[in-house]
Amino acid sequence: MPENTIPACLNASADAPDWLNEAYVEQMLRCAFKDASIKVRKLDVYYAVPKGNNYASIIFRIGVTYHSQLQYEIARTFIVKGMITEGIAGEKLRQYDVQRKEMDVYQFVIPELKLLMKSIGEPGELYPTALIVDRKREVIVFKDLTPDGYRMVDRTQGMDMVHMKMAIKLMAKMHASSLKMREQQPNIFVPYNTCIVTRETDAFYPMFVHIFNALTDEVGKWGSEWKYYHEKLQQLAPNFVEYSQRVVDNDPASDDLCVFVQGDMWVNNFLYKYDGQGNPIDAVLLDFQYCTYGTPMIDFCYLYYTSARDDIRQNCFDELLQYYYYQLVDYARRLQYRARLPTLYQFLQQTQRKMFYAVYSTFIALPVQMNDNTADADFEALMCNDERAQSFKRMIVANDKYQTILRGLLPQFDRKGLLDRLD
Repeated sequence: MPENTIPACLNASADAPDWLNEAYVEQMLRCAFKDASIKVRKLDVYYAVPKGNNYASIIFRIGVTYHSQLQYEIARTFIVKGMITEGIAGEKLRQYDVQRKEMDVYQFVIPELKLLMKSIGEPGELYPTALIVDRKREVIVFKDLTPDGYRMVDRTQGMDMVHMKMAIKLMAKMHASSLKMREQQPNIFVPYNTCIVTRETDAFYPMFVHIFNALTDEVGKWGSEWKYYHEKLQQLAPNFVEYSQRVVDNDPASDDLCVFVQGDMWVNNFLYKYDGQGNPIDAVLLDFQYCTYGTPMIDFCYLYYTSARDDIRQNCFDELLQYYYYQLVDYARRLQYRARLPTLYQFLQQTQRKMFYAVYSTFIALPVQMNDNTADADFEALMCNDERAQSFKRMIVANDKYQTILRGLLPQFDRKGLLDRLD
């Protein structure tokens, strides 16, 4: 299932910031490798992610040829990730504090998560290695995993069961490690409180409302047999954002399981490594801009409803949720987590109270991520409500493949009471 091509390598020199030059990269390498003798001989800057695959970041792949007293000339590639700072995108993303959060995560949280897994003998990369966290320029420089054979799954096809279980197992490793981290450092996750859906800012509310309204209008065109669901969506509209927010609300008086949540767990935020027969043997989780502390259902529902192949999405929720639970409990016990964990029955009761994130993930995230016409795919097309932006939202919910998925899930959501008033 890996994409057969290395990610986009279009030259990006014209769009690269002025500071991303040989002098900067030379200093970065000297710091990262603790070798003051490194000299850069050549630098090339490429786009690492095609347009339409990332709405919140600017990501470059840099090719560097360098040498030092310790090494003959060597050519390597690195990933440079920064935040969009201009226009509406910059304004909205500042309200989510995405870059500060992600820099903190890669500097303070990821190393601890890796050490915990290493302490119980778990192999694999788990997360990208941040070589440099540059707070002045608000960028993170990563080791490029592409030369090691890591690839994305084709987002238009979705994950099969093998890839899904690998992703869920990695999710369980992260969540279990976070339980142990919080046991050791009770305040470690206090700064992480703005998921994509949040009460901390209403910056993304226009996107939620406009896509939901476009989806409701589209269902209204499906014919009389879908009138019941069209009316349900119309009735749900005034409460849609509120019900989504309730998923991320943590009740300090409850015993509900809370973990460190990645918050944007979909197919494009995983890299897989494959053996000679094309079987995935390792997975890496990327992107912590929307991380938060809360219910694991934020990650589980988002991954399941945005990224599973559709036959899995329609039929395997209970199976994979139980798979996640047993993986989580196993890793927590191996890490010698001392606090009480919920029984499977208690966990399933807790998940029912957070199931509305399945609706949010399907209605808002999935059509954006399934979009295969990237010419008009940018942040302003999601946030604005001018004619171009409205046309983009109508287009993504009118996608034939997306509509097929939606027709299968609306009856399921209705049977679970997720399209009804929750208060």
